[in-house]
Amino acid sequence: MKTNASKNVLNVRQLTVLGLMTGMILLMGLTPIGYIKTGTLSITLITIPVAITAYALGTVGGVIAGLFFGITSLISAFTNPSPMMVALTEASIARTVVLCLVPRTLDGLLIGLLSTALKKTKVKTVISGAIAGFGVAFLNTVFFMSSLVILFGNTEYVKNMRKDRNVIIFIIAIVTMNVVIEWISTAVVTGAVSAGLQKAGFIKGKAKAA
Repeated sequence: MKTNASKNVLNVRQLTVLGLMTGMILLMGLTPIGYIKTGTLSITLITIPVAITAYALGTVGGVIAGLFFGITSLISAFTNPSPMMVALTEASIARTVVLCLVPRTLDGLLIGLLSTALKKTKVKTVISGAIAGFGVAFLNTVFFMSSLVILFGNTEYVKNMRKDRNVIIFIIAIVTMNVVIEWISTAVVTGAVSAGLQKAGFIKGKAKAA
């Protein structure tokens, strides 16, 4: 009876984390607080709840959080588009849907897998959580920009951005201080929050929180 009760408590705690984080993703994705617009690209703060969910819940949480991230991006592409999204939706709505959904969902899946592996190691939660956080933000940039080239590389808008550079050089050129800030902030916040969740019993599989 105690074992079953313990499992039920853990399931409830996991659902609580999932509910809170997906709610935060929706709030941040559909209001101005989730993005700091700085021109062509924005500093994306939504990677933080995505990373926390992927670390706390593994692949299932990562996929769900990544998908919700993609859905909010898709909604914003039509309701509050950046100049880039205006150009992309005019080129192809179907490819814009793929661009918004697939990279973010894949990001959540891979970091969920990474987080599951990290939690089996002796690495402290604050460190492994930070690694997961950095991974989400980094892969979000790489996957999105790579998908942009693959899906819209033949459009004038992307041609003007890319300027005949290969994909790797193009991504490196896009990485500004704003993007680096996004990577670092996601890593720091995810590590700290993950350590707190582990101490509170919301994350299984770690012996040490800090």
